[in-house]
Amino acid sequence: MIKFEIRFEGDKIKGTVPSSWEELTVKQWAALRPENRDLEIVSILSGIDLEILENTKGDLSPVVEMVYKALADMPSDLKYLPRQAITIMGKRVEFPKNLDFTRYGQKALTKNLLRDAEDMRAIIADVFAIYAQPSIDGKFDSNNLEPIKKAIEAMPIIQVLPWVIFFLKRLRRLKINLLIASDPFLSALIK
Repeated sequence: MIKFEIRFEGDKIKGTVPSSWEELTVKQWAALRPENRDLEIVSILSGIDLEILENTKGDLSPVVEMVYKALADMPSDLKYLPRQAITIMGKRVEFPKNLDFTRYGQKALTKNLLRDAEDMRAIIADVFAIYAQPSIDGKFDSNNLEPIKKAIEAMPIIQVLPWVIFFLKRLRRLKINLLIASDPFLSALIK
């Protein structure tokens, strides 16, 4: 991790940002967007409020440069990592190969998330939690999703990236199907 220190209204605030993709968490990755400005990226990665970063008197350009260097050094083999069972909250989790063969509550929650999502990265930890929860608790219970989601958000993105790619592909397909089903004109054209 890259450590830095800033001063804001007389207080000394210490921060850290990932120095490599191995340190980037699911939550941080999910919040990053191509249109993010320099300080927004530092805020996302450090957890320090953007207003504080914007109003510090210190020079944050070295931190910004280090962040860009760390993110630019993405391992080249990330797309080819095999999907393997992962451990969440001490339990080995095996995800379904097909999202259609799951419990109805999982499908319904996922569809609700998709309807409201503009960017699927924003819901990836929620979807992970929805599909991991039965492996952790033995049966699906939507009341138990929040601690699982938090555990997933804290995981290194590298560790779960093959599953992220799997879910993003399936979610994109499901979103297209939902859009078609919700539009009577498109639905009639396809029949």
